Amino acid sequence: MMVPDMAEPGHSSSASTAAAAAPGSLIAHIGDHSIHLAMVGGGEWTLPIGVVSLVDGPLERADRPRPEQLTNALGAVTDHLDDVLIESPIVGAASSVAFTGPHASMVARVELGIDDLPAGYTLERADADEVFRTVVAEPRAERVHNPGLDPDHVDTVVAACCAILAVLRRLDLQRADIQAGGRET
Repeated sequence: MMVPDMAEPGHSSSASTAAAAAPGSLIAHIGDHSIHLAMVGGGEWTLPIGVVSLVDGPLERADRPRPEQLTNALGAVTDHLDDVLIESPIVGAASSVAFTGPHASMVARVELGIDDLPAGYTLERADADEVFRTVVAEPRAERVHNPGLDPDHVDTVVAACCAILAVLRRLDLQRADIQAGGRET
């Protein structure tokens, strides 16, 4: 169940990130225990699921998640996003998405194989799918060696991919901006 109009504890309201985005864009901050959504021009929602929630829940801390665990993780994010879409169908018409926070940055860094994400980076959905296929196929001992992957994120990068892909797929978007930085929540 989503919680409308409440900023997630531990990070600022979307006002600072939303100022740079066009009206109708969606800002999605991926946190440890929630995903905070803010529609530029109005509306904020918090999905009560984040990367740690996915790792502890549907992914069951599996070293290499089984297909059904991955399906359940993607579905958990999609189900909560569907709750938002029922309440506020305008979210489904988002012209673009920008993901923020360290988890989103980590997925982009792995895709690029670098430690510092360039400003203004756009992650193509096909590239996010490729990162997902790579990291889910690797046991933790191999995954840790991916260029750009911080060892602190080796256990959460699969869940971060699930969160990004679930939003992109549900909104039928082919790309998303990744805004580096932000506090981990």
